[in-house]
Amino acid sequence: METKRTFFLKKSAMHMLRALSCFLFLLCSIEASAQTTVRGVVTDANGEYLIGVQVQEKGAKQGVSTDANGKFNIAVSNRNAVLTFRYVGYKNHSVALNGKMNVNVMLEEDAKALDEVVVVGYGSQKKQHVTGSVAQLNADEILKAPSGNVSGMLVGRMPGLVAQQKSGQPGADGSNLLIRGVSTLGTAAPMVIVDDVQRSFNNLDPNEIESITILKDASSAAVYGMQAAGGVILVKTKRGSMQRPRITYSGKLLYSQNTNYPKFLNGPDFIKWFNKALEMDGKEPLFTEEVYNKVLNGDPEGKYANTDWFSELMKNGATTTHHNISVNGGNETAKYFVSLGYFDQGGIVDKFSFKRYNLRSNLDISLGMGFKLGLDLGARQERRNSGYFSVTNQSWNNPINLAQRMMPIVPTTYKGMPTAANISSNAKFNPIAFNNQTGYNNSVMNALTTTATLSWDVPFVKGLNLKLKASYDKDYTTSKSWAEIVELNSYDPFTEKYSVIICDHGMNKDDVAQLRNTSAQASRLTLQPSISYHRTFDKHDISGLLLYEQSSYETESFGAGVQGFDLTSLHELSLGKDIMGKEKKKAINGGSYIFNRAGFVGRVNYAYDGKYLLELAARYDGSVRFPKENRWGFFPAASFGWRISEESFFEPLKGVVENLKIRGSAGVLGNDRIGDFKYLNLMVPNPPTLYVGDREYISIYSKGNVNRNITWEKTRTYNIGFDLLLNKGIFGMEFDYFYKLTNDILISSGGIYPPSLGGNFPSIINGGKVSNRGFELVLTHQNSIDQFHYNLRGNVSWSRNKVLRMNESPNVPDYQRRTGRKMGEKMGFITEGLYQNEEDIINSPTLSHLGKGQIRPGDIQYRDLNHDGKIDRLQDYTFIGNSNLPELFYGLSIGASWKGFDFSMLFQGAAITDVFLSGVYGNGSVDATIFTRPFHGLGNSPYFLIENSWTPENRNAEFTRLSTNAAEMGNCNGWASDWWIRDGSYLRLKNIQLGYTLKNSFIHRIGLDSIRLTLTGGNLFTWSKLTKYNIDPETPEITNGYYPQQRTYEFGINFTF
Repeated sequence: METKRTFFLKKSAMHMLRALSCFLFLLCSIEASAQTTVRGVVTDANGEYLIGVQVQEKGAKQGVSTDANGKFNIAVSNRNAVLTFRYVGYKNHSVALNGKMNVNVMLEEDAKALDEVVVVGYGSQKKQHVTGSVAQLNADEILKAPSGNVSGMLVGRMPGLVAQQKSGQPGADGSNLLIRGVSTLGTAAPMVIVDDVQRSFNNLDPNEIESITILKDASSAAVYGMQAAGGVILVKTKRGSMQRPRITYSGKLLYSQNTNYPKFLNGPDFIKWFNKALEMDGKEPLFTEEVYNKVLNGDPEGKYANTDWFSELMKNGATTTHHNISVNGGNETAKYFVSLGYFDQGGIVDKFSFKRYNLRSNLDISLGMGFKLGLDLGARQERRNSGYFSVTNQSWNNPINLAQRMMPIVPTTYKGMPTAANISSNAKFNPIAFNNQTGYNNSVMNALTTTATLSWDVPFVKGLNLKLKASYDKDYTTSKSWAEIVELNSYDPFTEKYSVIICDHGMNKDDVAQLRNTSAQASRLTLQPSISYHRTFDKHDISGLLLYEQSSYETESFGAGVQGFDLTSLHELSLGKDIMGKEKKKAINGGSYIFNRAGFVGRVNYAYDGKYLLELAARYDGSVRFPKENRWGFFPAASFGWRISEESFFEPLKGVVENLKIRGSAGVLGNDRIGDFKYLNLMVPNPPTLYVGDREYISIYSKGNVNRNITWEKTRTYNIGFDLLLNKGIFGMEFDYFYKLTNDILISSGGIYPPSLGGNFPSIINGGKVSNRGFELVLTHQNSIDQFHYNLRGNVSWSRNKVLRMNESPNVPDYQRRTGRKMGEKMGFITEGLYQNEEDIINSPTLSHLGKGQIRPGDIQYRDLNHDGKIDRLQDYTFIGNSNLPELFYGLSIGASWKGFDFSMLFQGAAITDVFLSGVYGNGSVDATIFTRPFHGLGNSPYFLIENSWTPENRNAEFTRLSTNAAEMGNCNGWASDWWIRDGSYLRLKNIQLGYTLKNSFIHRIGLDSIRLTLTGGNLFTWSKLTKYNIDPETPEITNGYYPQQRTYEFGINFTF
């Protein structure tokens, strides 16, 4: 019975399953009959397959993406559905099926769409609605430059951006950036913002940057208040987009060489010309013919050699590698961009290198109900290595300067020891031993940047958005420097003998090994709650922003040094026997710092019918650099625009002119970078002056009277310009003219108040005043001939400032008064040529510190401006040359593409600038430069200075007579004068790139979207009047040896999966 019941139940279950299966099959058949599958392929204009194109039925929530062959399959609700195709960088495209089951679609690139949105402060705007003066560079343009520091990639590409690169040293090869020149006697550097937060951008990986924008006028920069007087640089990093995960790898190998550096005398020529200089000094030759022959032909004893110290110190070239891999993708719920980079920059000098590791993760999540969450993370590690002394142009002990000064007749080693040269107790140290054996100076910096953003698109108020952004950045740097003495075998040319000397070169005075460790950390916390609104209705487009920003910046540092190591192979503080230095006063030090800012931002934008544009912006800003009563300032700005091309009367020209817009702006910007606590009466400790037993006591003194009324600098900025674009981009023009007036510049008050006050007056006041005016012009042209596309873009920027008021004594003669003149103009003596004979010397004014018997034919004759019969710097200096910061910058970029090939080239140049070969500091002091003083310090000299020097047979020489006793004469021939000024204008082939992008079915079959190969060159050629000296026009004027700019050759490969 039980068996029958079981059998019956099983049989019933089987019938039920069959019935259920039939029902489900019927439902599926009904559903299948209600939906239709559509297939197709998506390509670009060149027939290349597009991977990851979003395909979606209009009105549906879900969609599909194209595969590696551009193919897609999508189920639609009916045969008459409409499909929408979306792809980044291409125009959206819709197709009505009208019963078709197979659809092949070609998407058109939307170059205009890529550029139609401009990043501005705390947001973005349509380019056609921008009324301020801004310039933007996108990612493709940035990556046309060779790998390196981001600031160097901007040179020549952005109108209004002034850039100078003074060094090619790894990790220190960034450019000094200014916007529209200099408008203050104080700090003029622009403010840098990365993803809405104040941060540095020099060492970002270029592959993670989406765009860089500069804000040049008051209306665009007013939202940054008292930090914006020098302009603002906005950097936006890449973010995820709605597409299938796209993986991109970029690898680059770069080879670098010195661009220009003066060539110095070889050994035989050094002997010949040094003896000639002694002859012109009225002295006997130092080097014999026997020594000359040994240097020329080789010395069996190894005592002499023909040594090229630059070749020994510097390699022929150095290699740099740069790798980056990134992932970009997302859907309606989440979008992501993740990038990982590695940069390894080698140096032409041993021990000099730079490594950087970059990580970036930008995540955008849609939480529903209008809420969105953004989580950004950036991490970076920088490793800088160098010898104990870095190659800086103002460091007397840097190895390149030692290579300039070392005699080229001495071998690198003698009897197993590194060499030196010693003339009249004036030691010349071996640059190789000094760089490689005396120690090192290494540092590691770890940086972390984090940002969290929560925003809400309020559903019941269309266009209203509430946002809270919080960021926390922290960096931590550790440095270790090790110094040890080196014994050198020193050659004395007077005795022709070697003797052992100790080389410490001032790095330690106790003649023992020393170690110093330092650590420093800095953090910045920024909060930005904001409310924004944007709504378009009828012919009105209105948007607004209210934002509060508060930031706190803190630093802390600590350092300690020890000396006396029994074991010099282990460099740890615990192994040192004693505190560094005999006095042990600064062996341990440290400090901390806190700085706070806060500001309220408001901005309103209005556009009527796309024709009439208005923007009002302001910031109410506070800074702890000022006393409470002057801590807050208001910085307003306004701008307007009129798109004439949208007017009805312009209709006849619409077929030719796509856009014609005039615009203007005015406003006030500020600058609070005047130093800290200037309004406080700070107490400063004196060195010990009282001793009781073994105990010492220090005294404390006040720095002087302070000014409790100091405030920020105020820069009134006016700008007017226009934009013109003909249809299809056949011709474009952008023009801006600006005027800036900066008041309340902080200056010293000495010389303003009468001496009768006895110093009872404020030490600083807001008394300086500077004006700055200029223009920027951009001309563009692009065209296509079948599959050949080309474009041209030229830009010119000119600015000239004038000092209207500064601290100058009323007794200063007019020819020395800086008020009314350009900033940075060079001062020195006016020269009357070279003395040609004794009669010239007798009939000329005397030098203030020399007798006429010390002057010889071939020396410089100076003009006596005050006619007192003496040449004196205090009385006879005047203005003799332009600033080394050019007034005029320009760039010309040329681009072309044909099928998969592309080519780009950038020329960059500068004009209205002078270079001082004599090297003059800002206070007018002359540096002991080797470029103007033959055999300075009894060292070597460059060929250009020696071979073109004055002799009785060469009276029209470019340079002064040869001499070895410049110091005895007070270095008078090397004084600052117009004799040593040269035109610093130049034209440089900054970048050139040839690329090929491969996209075909074979590439797609192996899982790749594309392969791109590039060859890139940097700093390939330079045209300048300084080229004949092998001096780079951007060289620092203080030339105690410097790390030259680098000429680079780069091969790159890029894979996209």
